[in-house]
Amino acid sequence: MKPLLALLLILWTPAVLAQSRRCAEPPRPPLCLERLGSSSDNQAVAYCRSEVNAYRSRLNRYLDCLADAAEQSRRDLEQAERKLECHARGGSICP
Repeated sequence: MKPLLALLLILWTPAVLAQSRRCAEPPRPPLCLERLGSSSDNQAVAYCRSEVNAYRSRLNRYLDCLADAAEQSRRDLEQAERKLECHARGGSICP
């Protein structure tokens, strides 16, 4: 069973790494949140609100990327398993 797992990891890892590089790092929360205090004026709050909204958009794109990468990784793993089973049954040309 261990050789099967090792082969699956070898076939699966490059796709996972490629996808994770594409998603980069998660966006950072806006710095304006640290500067807001109890005496913040309406303009500072409005500016920070717009920054938080932009952060939400960037974070949603990042989360969508991770979901896409996870789905692609599942498909890649399924394909690797099908190919392995084809070869295990004696196939010489396996898709």
